[in-house]
Amino acid sequence: MMRSVLSFFSVLAFGAMTAAVIMAVSPWLSGHAPAGLRAVTEGLQFNSVMFGLVFGLMLGSIGRYNWADAPRLVVTWFLVRERQFFYYALIAICAGVLLYY
Repeated sequence: MMRSVLSFFSVLAFGAMTAAVIMAVSPWLSGHAPAGLRAVTEGLQFNSVMFGLVFGLMLGSIGRYNWADAPRLVVTWFLVRERQFFYYALIAICAGVLLYY
């Protein structure tokens, strides 16, 4: 789990640094680039680039997950924590009784 989180943020950081370099170099490139490329570099916004990068990385991470195992993992997670859920339900019932009576 932690490895995938660190991998996600490292790729995100690399993409952010690359986008920042492109943004920093684009004014210099716009003076030496053809008119068609200048229109593209002037319309590039850092917020939109970062949103697209985060959205693409999240879709890639979700796409790599094996969805056939999801129901089994959810049931296993609930069964392992069954005693905790019982205690939480008991606490909620006691709190409800104290609040309403």
